[in-house]
Amino acid sequence: MASKSVIKSIVWYGVSRLGSQILSRVAATNKYNITFIGLKDPSVYKSKVPEGIPIVRVDLKDHKRLVKTLTGADAVVVFTQFGPGSDLDIIQIALINAAIEAKVKLFVPSEWAPDTAGGNGATLERIGPNTLPPTPAIAAKRVVHNYLMCRSAEGKIDFVSLHVGNLLLNISSFAPMDLKKRTAFLGDGGHGLISVSSLDTLTKGLDSLLTRYPKVKNSFFYICDGETTLQRIVKSFEEASESRDPWEITSFSIAEKKRMADENMRNGTFTWKEFAEVLTIPFTGGLTVWQNPDNERLGLEPPSDERAQKTVGEFVQRSLARGYII
Repeated sequence: MASKSVIKSIVWYGVSRLGSQILSRVAATNKYNITFIGLKDPSVYKSKVPEGIPIVRVDLKDHKRLVKTLTGADAVVVFTQFGPGSDLDIIQIALINAAIEAKVKLFVPSEWAPDTAGGNGATLERIGPNTLPPTPAIAAKRVVHNYLMCRSAEGKIDFVSLHVGNLLLNISSFAPMDLKKRTAFLGDGGHGLISVSSLDTLTKGLDSLLTRYPKVKNSFFYICDGETTLQRIVKSFEEASESRDPWEITSFSIAEKKRMADENMRNGTFTWKEFAEVLTIPFTGGLTVWQNPDNERLGLEPPSDERAQKTVGEFVQRSLARGYII
């Protein structure tokens, strides 16, 4: 007989492009009592928060009121912006500290991306060879990971961190593609394998972690639908288009772009350009290929070529319907 989930009440922070879509999907399961919290007036969030979910304005600097808002929640789930100047670490540490005082059981940080934690492909000692070296581009997420590991080791709060393959939401930031011009500028020719994930798989993974708690506590999980390449994605656009004209594909060196971005950041320049050029490695350069995916541990279908192509096909159709690479 399956045990009942101890996670019933969730406080949700963030309705980014991804966060709003996942919030709607999780709410549709009707498993959880969800309260949304945000920094702005509730009216700002109404179009992104499903009807019936309470919206509470919070001030992250008002620790006492934040603790009161989180009191009674079983879990805090965060989807906040990741990038230069986003204060992802500052925001989440404020939430973690309040969650600890409010005796929240579980904190799910704003991850939802490739391996910023550095565990995939590492040795048993979690040292290389396929881990990301220290860099300002991922430092904020590692700050949060490290803070949660410290507090969980002290028995103050539990966490789970969910890493997914490339969601294909901002792929043109790392591999510029133009649907109308039929051009693609691909790192290292776009031949390297990358894991891909659908929003449906992300939602199921998150739901599984919430329902399986506490068995899954204080761990990093990696899930995906399967593997593909940027070349295959371009080919899918060619095959789905009414035009038979092939795309023009040019290549750039991922390592060289990262080298230049690292140099800029060492000299105090950290913009979205440097951010994208460093993250081209995990998003399209092979570090998203999960060596031991956790799909089956979470009750998800195992990765396969068919599922990966289905995810790519859905992305292609959405892009064609909108007239640009989404």
